[in-house]
Amino acid sequence: MIMFQRKLPDAVNFWLGEASAVTSMHKDHYENLYCVISGEKNFILLPPTDRPFIPYGMYQPAVYHQRDDGEFEVVDQSDSEKVPWIPGPSGPGPGPVPSSHGCIAVNFWYDMEYDIKYNYFQLLETLSKDSGST
Repeated sequence: MIMFQRKLPDAVNFWLGEASAVTSMHKDHYENLYCVISGEKNFILLPPTDRPFIPYGMYQPAVYHQRDDGEFEVVDQSDSEKVPWIPGPSGPGPGPVPSSHGCIAVNFWYDMEYDIKYNYFQLLETLSKDSGST
């Protein structure tokens, strides 16, 4: 008999995007349950073994700030350390994932429960950094 343990999510997010919305290639640091309410969202999932071939770069974190005139501007968080991020499309395969005619969704993030597969991922991550591919 399989037993399931009830676990509350660490975060619940609401997503609203128009047809021109694009999500950049990224890696969530949480287990993720993504539920589309309206529209559709296409995902391209890559296995952890592809990590050495994904072109991460180090970037300064930033936030959106609304000015007095109502417009938004990007403000660097210069007091924060740079973070790894994938700069954009990486050839004909992986890249930004567009929505179709708008998408409304919620997702639930759960803290990762580590096992041997995560150790394998960490090994690939470390080897990628040592080889200079970040």
